[in-house]
Amino acid sequence: MGLTTTADLARMRAELAELRGDNEVSIVIKRGNATLPAQPVRIARSGSGSVSDSAGGQQATASVVVLGSVTFDVRPEDRFTVAGITYQVHFVRPNRRVMVTAEAIAII
Repeated sequence: MGLTTTADLARMRAELAELRGDNEVSIVIKRGNATLPAQPVRIARSGSGSVSDSAGGQQATASVVVLGSVTFDVRPEDRFTVAGITYQVHFVRPNRRVMVTAEAIAII
């Protein structure tokens, strides 16, 4: 297994669960025509936002990171809404040994 032991992974998972629980929200993912059961995550802003103009008006976006447990079921193109803000997942980091980390865009 390398330098990281099973005990190390368990400790890291427990620490991240505590971090996630500090500001946890429950999200319901829409995947195509399917709706997944609610899942606990932590959403954190990851950078600056942007505003784009179009004929229909303006659209503001902001990048966020979504942290979930190793069982967090998320894929690129998934959507979810929290506090009236819709998010779309655009990347899921491949390393899932300690947690699942997704990057999403908040569409404001």
